[in-house]
Order: sequence, then structure tokens, then C-alpha cells
Amino acid sequence: MAFRKKIYYPENQIQRNLFTKGGELMTLSDWKEYEGFYHKYATGEVFTEKDWNPLRSKALVKLKKRDESYFRYIDLKHYVIINGDKKLIVGGGGSQFSRYTAPRAVKVLPSEIEQEDGVMTRYFIYKRNEPTRVFFEVDKSQIENYSTDHTGINQYLYGFLEIPWKISGPEFDIRSNGILTKPGIVDTNLRIIERYSKKFPILKQILNNPREHSKYNR
Repeated sequence: MAFRKKIYYPENQIQRNLFTKGGELMTLSDWKEYEGFYHKYATGEVFTEKDWNPLRSKALVKLKKRDESYFRYIDLKHYVIINGDKKLIVGGGGSQFSRYTAPRAVKVLPSEIEQEDGVMTRYFIYKRNEPTRVFFEVDKSQIENYSTDHTGINQYLYGFLEIPWKISGPEFDIRSNGILTKPGIVDTNLRIIERYSKKFPILKQILNNPREHSKYNR
């Protein structure tokens, strides 16, 4: 499942029904050359399918004809550990990866607007070849340039997950005659965790408090 930076894009920011015969793009999830229809946005994001399909669209990036191991282990060449922190090697002999920034784990709190809306958006970064080991929460600012080459987090090494998180309302679902009338914080967030943990089982370990950020937090 792919995720876009924004929920809504104006028509003048979308190019639909584009087609490539190959040699241009590759799927970001497995680094395989792509041939077929795609669409792109003014933000620089590119996805498979003629138009956005939340179930079938996959993120695309410029084709780099390299062995898969090149993408899997390139961080070993371009990152160094300094005082326990992962830092990029500056310069790197003109390396195209020298301008990427290593992601950092952040404890994110809901903004005032999110508190008013009752729902916050949470972002998680995972390492593509080690999603069960490297998976942590980041703030929105770290992924704003995610789909742009040489800026922010290295999209060839890391993927990101964006999920909604309910923070206000009744503690549990309220039903009338078996019909859900008011979704509760705990039940809603448990459903969200269950949905996304099908692909990322580690999420159940990280999000182990469905009351987090709400007035019911314990």
C-alpha cells in the first residue's frame, strides 16, 4: 500500500494517464524496472496506475540500474556512527547520497488543530530490508521532502507509513441496536493498529497503548 503526502491535490497539480515503455522508472518497494501507466504530482511524487488507487498504486522513482544489494547496503558506505548517532559522510567524493539526512526517532505530540479535530496523523519510518528491526516514529517535517532525490531521508533505503490516530471522543465505541453511533478512542485505534499491522507486525509492539495522546491515557 502506498501513501501520498496529501489527501487532496488540485487538478493543476496532477498529471494522469502517463505511460512508460521502460528505462525510466522503478518501483520503490522492490527496485524493479517499471513499464506501464503512471501518474505524478507537482510535489514530485510518482505512482503506478493512470490515477490514484489507494489499494493498487505503488510509489515510483527514477530508474537506477544497479544490483539490489547496492540499495540494500549502500548505507554502510555512506553513514558512519559518531558518538552513538548515525551521521552522513559529508562530501563522499561527490556521491549522490551525500546530501541525504538520516531519519531520527521523535516523540510526536498532537498539534492544537489536531486536538480540535480529534484525530492526529502519525508517521513511521522503516528500513526497507529490515522492517522488523528498524521501525520508529518521526515527525512530519522529516518526510516533507521524502520523494525528492538528494533531500531529506533516503527513499531508496527507507519507506514510511502514515496512519490516523483518534485522540478525542468516548473511550469505547457507543452502539445503538447494534449500530455504531459514536466510535470510541480505544476501539478505533485498535482497529487502526490491526489494519496496518497486517503488513507491519511490529506496529503492535510500538503502538501498545490505544489511549495514547487522549485524556484517557494511562
